[in-house]
Amino acid sequence: MRLAALALALAAPALAQPVSPNAEVLAAAHAFDDAQLHGDRATLERMLAPEYRVAHASGRIGDRREFIEGFAAPGHTLEPFQIVEPLFLRVAPDVAIVGGETTFKGTEGGTAFTQHYRYADTLVKRDGRWLVIYTQVTPLP
Repeated sequence: MRLAALALALAAPALAQPVSPNAEVLAAAHAFDDAQLHGDRATLERMLAPEYRVAHASGRIGDRREFIEGFAAPGHTLEPFQIVEPLFLRVAPDVAIVGGETTFKGTEGGTAFTQHYRYADTLVKRDGRWLVIYTQVTPLP
């Protein structure tokens, strides 16, 4: 019984450790991906910075409103996707780039699509929250 109590006492400080800064930004990036997968408008609105921009695979620049409308549109669905060759760069204490290679499959307006690309999301920490400020999408064969 004493050994169990001692083990619990020694483990308690480890359990109380704060989440690492990298784990925090990676969790935010995962939540952003999940919001896209599920068309979660509220989460996308909360996670995208007011000045958010996206460089689409076509080279066209889009804004926050367009991005949210696209993922939350009726008839827009995504299949679960896997990120290959994940990328994580901590540029500064409050800036990180998270990305990788993926293939999106789904439907848009009733039409099936498949998009294979490499992407990079730039996140900034403001007022204690990680926000996505910029996304770059590069098409792959």
